[in-house]
Amino acid sequence: MNCDRHPEREGVASCIICGRILCEECRLKLGGKNYCERCADKLFRERVESGEEKRKGMGLGVKILIAILIILGILAVLSYLIYSVYLAPYYGSPENVLRILMNDPERIIRFLGTRIST
Repeated sequence: MNCDRHPEREGVASCIICGRILCEECRLKLGGKNYCERCADKLFRERVESGEEKRKGMGLGVKILIAILIILGILAVLSYLIYSVYLAPYYGSPENVLRILMNDPERIIRFLGTRIST
């Protein structure tokens, strides 16, 4: 049998979806299976569209988790900036600042209140 698109060429395979006879040039071998160009395009479009739907359908739980992670990241950056700009020059190491925060948090709050407001 000859190729459906090129009647002058000998067919070497058939499409597993539509059964068209394919020559070596027309045959698309994907995952060890033979496809014609039309069926491979259709299969590819279906997979892309189903992948887009999955990405569009991100659940509420995932969105909340992302929001929480972003907020925690912002808080971490702000904490580092407050420490490095205001607290480190006066109280030294982060361990010292944490010890003061655990024992006497009002001391740090008063200190920051006077520094940040001026």
